[in-house]
Amino acid sequence: MIEILLFAAVSAVGVALLVCSLGGTGWLRNVQYSLGLGDHTLTRSREAEVWGPVDVLFVGSSHSYRTFDPRVFERHGLRVFNLGSSNQTPVQSEVLLHRYLEKLSPRLVVVEVHPDIIGYDGVESSLYWLSNSAPSWHNVPMVVRSANAKVLCTAIFSTKKNLGRSFRRYVEPEVIEGNRYVSGGYVEREVECWHPTPQPTDTVHFLSSQLHALRRMVSTIEEAGAECLLLEVPDTRMLDGALVGLDEFRERMRMFGDFHCPRPPQLDDSLHFFDPGHLNQNGAEIYDEYIIDLIYEHIGTDVGHLARRSGSGAVCYR
Repeated sequence: MIEILLFAAVSAVGVALLVCSLGGTGWLRNVQYSLGLGDHTLTRSREAEVWGPVDVLFVGSSHSYRTFDPRVFERHGLRVFNLGSSNQTPVQSEVLLHRYLEKLSPRLVVVEVHPDIIGYDGVESSLYWLSNSAPSWHNVPMVVRSANAKVLCTAIFSTKKNLGRSFRRYVEPEVIEGNRYVSGGYVEREVECWHPTPQPTDTVHFLSSQLHALRRMVSTIEEAGAECLLLEVPDTRMLDGALVGLDEFRERMRMFGDFHCPRPPQLDDSLHFFDPGHLNQNGAEIYDEYIIDLIYEHIGTDVGHLARRSGSGAVCYR
């Protein structure tokens, strides 16, 4: 037994040294380190360190960071922060909560849940996060639970790389490929309009690891004394119509807590989305205004007298 443990320890050290030495050369396929991304994870992670306290914290996938615009909520007297990132699943959201919940000290945490995210393994999002955030012990459970060689090797390499001076000095451009970072975690995209086309049939898949992580997230939020709200950001009606299992997804989400899937009646597939599953800037502003009362219901302030700026007159320039 002692020999086995010794061999395992030596092997682990050897792998770590190999990854740290060759990880940046491109020779190791399992090291997927990519600093600076279109979703501005690096800028967002740094800003989250100093942004709190906030009234509302948003976590979730691209449906979060492309939808919840801090500027809209500021108009209603709310300070918010958006911790969304590309393909972020509950497994990564849980890491972010453990790392930033106390610092941001929100009154309400809005967890963006989506049918196409609950069935992802979260590997892509884990790699993004490890590459674009300072090393932290909070990442360890995510890496272990992934049981994925790419995540493990990238975690080792990024720990070494992101402790260095070059990482601390690196600054992401404000605009990356037409995506502009807005302080508070939001990413604004140049206005585009989707041309409706038939969508292929797809089925909602449920990974037990994601469902367990979501349950732990809700408990973490409640234990911190914050309110928790689960929101499904709308897709185009055409995409919803092609998705098998959407009703089951919503029923399952209701089992985890206060779940809502509000849809402003004025949302139009051809005017307010830039692809089948993401609101454009016009659509995001309509949606954010629409959910203001729902937000305030959870933090105990009556704002029913505030007029909603629906944005129904917004024009999409092609």
